[in-house]
Formats: sequence, structure tokens, C-alpha cells
Amino acid sequence: MDRLIALFGCVALLSGFAYPWDGGAAFITRLRIAMDVAGAYLFARAYLADRDALGRFAIGLAIVIIPFGLMMLYERLTATNPYRLLGGQSLVTIVRDGRIRAQGTFGTPILAGTVAAASLPFLVMLWRERRGLAIVAMVAVALAIFSSSSSGPIATAMVGAGMIYAWRWRERMGMILVWSVVGLVLLNFIKERPVWYLMALMDFVGGSTGWHRAYLIDMAIKHIDEWWAFGTNFTRHWMPYGLVSDPFNCDITNYYIQLGVTGGLALTAVLVVIQWFSFRMLGNEIIGLSSRSMRDERENFHLWCLVSALAAHAVTFLSISYFDQMHVFFWVLIGGVSGFVVPAERRIGRRFSAMQAVA
Repeated sequence: MDRLIALFGCVALLSGFAYPWDGGAAFITRLRIAMDVAGAYLFARAYLADRDALGRFAIGLAIVIIPFGLMMLYERLTATNPYRLLGGQSLVTIVRDGRIRAQGTFGTPILAGTVAAASLPFLVMLWRERRGLAIVAMVAVALAIFSSSSSGPIATAMVGAGMIYAWRWRERMGMILVWSVVGLVLLNFIKERPVWYLMALMDFVGGSTGWHRAYLIDMAIKHIDEWWAFGTNFTRHWMPYGLVSDPFNCDITNYYIQLGVTGGLALTAVLVVIQWFSFRMLGNEIIGLSSRSMRDERENFHLWCLVSALAAHAVTFLSISYFDQMHVFFWVLIGGVSGFVVPAERRIGRRFSAMQAVA
């Protein structure tokens, strides 16, 4: 995993040299992404190095999410963002189709709601030992999702909750995934439009832009010759409308495509490999714990909650690009996987054994 994160940063940085030198703007943009990802990952590798840290992280996340949900609700009810007192946030709250869309400390309401929704699997970990805290935090999550007035966070919460519910069928998950993929492939050939246009049907709050997200995938595939090598700095012609803040690009509401536009197809591929490697590490550890002792059932379930959180992020990537502090909530999870799967004492023991063997 360490090597994959290093590769991610290298690919992102190297793609910056493919653009005409304009004061280093392209390189600085990619340097910022590489530092955000590597910084969040290394922080997690240092401080989330064992299973006990996983429990502390879940408790800390629950404590943080409670005031966040309350402030989001305040913004939803009053159209005033209380976080503006800390600086960096606008006093004017976003309104769409007559609905106030709270954004809290984040750049968009969708990201604010997604942070809360993606926290749900961690709160489930606390259900047995700290049920009161878990319940209050879950209410705060619901308030934040409601206050964002966005369909994306609802879908994220549904994916996370669905994966947690699938715990009872974990031994058959491989078969379920295979048949799910087969079903999507068959559906792709049966429907007149590609299967990703199913996103256009999802509208939980009204006024959602699922069609935009599906059409964006179409355009990214159609124009793949423009960005597959080193990305591109012009995507305005992909969509019939653009961004007021950026006349050269359309709204890239897809993290996979956003990384491709930034660093080429290789950068997107590295992200997919990182996700696959994380799922494989967690899956192998869950199988190993199940075969050793029933006493490991609690730890097993906690690891399954991590799988649920990763799945929620993986699906959410199709509908929103991660930026600003949102990077932390995914890449800290990736950095923590190694510590949760291979605790520090086991890693140290292996190195000590290797040193003895060499001696």
C-alpha cells in the first residue's frame, strides 16, 4: 500500500510537466493533490496502527459529528452558516428549487452530507459498547444528510447500511458480487442506454442532477483520446453547459474521471488498484479471523464495517469529486487499513524475525 500511494503521487506530479509552463499552476495543482493524499495517508499510518486505534477513531468521529450535524441543521433552518465565524465560509447559503442546502465547513452541500453518510459504518461499531453515543451520533448524521438537501448523501448512507446488513451473507459475498456484475452487464445490453444511466433515475429530494453524472461518463469515454495520457486542462466542450467559476472546464462530478482529467488514465487506475488492494486485505483478514476463533467475531464485524465504509466511498466517487478536507475522510481510511489488518506488534515481530534470520 505504501508503494501504491507513492506511485499515486508520482503519477500525479509527472502529469503536471505535460502542460505549457504557466507559472507552475498545473504542477502546483497536482502537488497539492499529492500532498493531501500522502499527508492524510501517512497520518493514518502513524496514528491508526492497531485495532484499538480503530475504536478510538470511531469514538472521536462520533464526538465530532454531533456538533457538525447540529450546525448543519441550524444552517438549514436559518439560511446562515455558523461556520463563517471561523472564516472561509460564505454568509449566503445555497438555495436550489426552493430548498436551503447547508454545506457546513465543506465546499459543497453534497460533500458535507457525504461526510456524515460515510461515517455511518464507524458509528455501527460503537453500538454494543457505547450505544448512547452511537444513537446520538446517528441522529446527527441524519440531520446533516437532511440539511444538505442532496440525493448523493442518501445514496451513500444506503450503500453503507446495505453493506452492513449484508454481514449475514458475508461468506457468500464473492458469489453475490459475481452475479451482480453479470446482472449489470446483461442490463447494459438490454437497455437502450448504458447501465450508468440508472443514476439518472435516482432523485430522493427533487432537483437532482443524475442525468448530468451519467452523461458525463459518456462524454469522458467519447473524449478519452484527449485525457488518457496526461489528463487535460480543457473539458468545456464535453457538456452543453459549463461553470461560471471556470470557463475552461465543465462540472466534473465524478472522482474517477476527475483524477483522469488531472493525471491521465494511469492515475485513475492507481486509485482502483488501491481500492481493490484494500478490499482484498480486509477480506483476507476477515476470513482468517473466522477460521481461528469465534472470539474474534467482534473484530471481524469491525473489519466488515470498514469494508462497508470503503464500498460507500467507492460508489460515491461516481457522483462527486473529492476535494478540500474531504480527502482526509477517504485517504485516512486507506491509511488505517494496514494498521487495522496488520497491527503494529505483528509488523514489528515480522521485521525482528527477518533480522534474526539474516543474522
